[in-house]
Amino acid sequence: MLKHLMIEEMVALLAPWVESAQRKRLFLSIPEIAGLHPKVISAHKAVLAVRPSKAGPSARMSALNEEVARVDERHDHLARAVCWGIDAHREHCLGEDPPERGRAATCDQVQPRLFPNGLTIIKASPTAEAGNTARVARLLDEEPSIGEFLKGIPAAGKTTLLHTTQRWIKTGKELEAIEHQRDELAAKEKTAPVTRATIAAARSQWFRVVSAVLSNLELSDAPAEAIETIRGPVLKASERAGKRYGGATAGEGSSVEEPREPAVGEDEEEASAGDGDLVA
Repeated sequence: MLKHLMIEEMVALLAPWVESAQRKRLFLSIPEIAGLHPKVISAHKAVLAVRPSKAGPSARMSALNEEVARVDERHDHLARAVCWGIDAHREHCLGEDPPERGRAATCDQVQPRLFPNGLTIIKASPTAEAGNTARVARLLDEEPSIGEFLKGIPAAGKTTLLHTTQRWIKTGKELEAIEHQRDELAAKEKTAPVTRATIAAARSQWFRVVSAVLSNLELSDAPAEAIETIRGPVLKASERAGKRYGGATAGEGSSVEEPREPAVGEDEEEASAGDGDLVA
């Protein structure tokens, strides 16, 4: 997944589009992406300016990278447990004789409040995941009826789905703390320090441009070989990066997300769900 690419990989992937005369000509020959080339150049310059030192990550940075990967994996499992736990409870309600349609309907209302965009959040950056769990925590405070509903759904170890949700929120706080540590360490380790905002802007710019190129190539009528020459290295690098943290669970689908290492100051935010009363 693109969100797992490191800055050096981001630099290397755009370099041929910018620096290789042959690859540049091929890029410009595809109408659907030719107009994006100036933005590609700009994005390449941006990540070049913030890439890490050639010395590689320090032992402390490597330890933080490993820690954020572990916590992120736990966050994703807990998010699935909450989302699918509501799904399972709905089916149990509908499977009763007679069906508990009122409680099943409450499942249909609670789930989109917790997961406005489904499980796509687990594909997001650690910063976005932390922001989303903070939103969920506020939602439980503002609407206690949701917590009471989750408390009525059994979970593993004689607990409830509310307990699972609270554990999910806790991992978000852990991710936020680790990301702050990585941000601060990355800034200190720069030969020419840059601001967190600059690093975040470069990462976001790269992501938007590459996402646009890949999306436009999907619509292109250019020869398949030309399309694959441009996007192939990006997709292969994305796949390799995803394996560093383990692949996505089958059925969740793939997504293109902002890279996360070294992750600093992403400004992604999960939009909160709309207001709505629970079914009594």
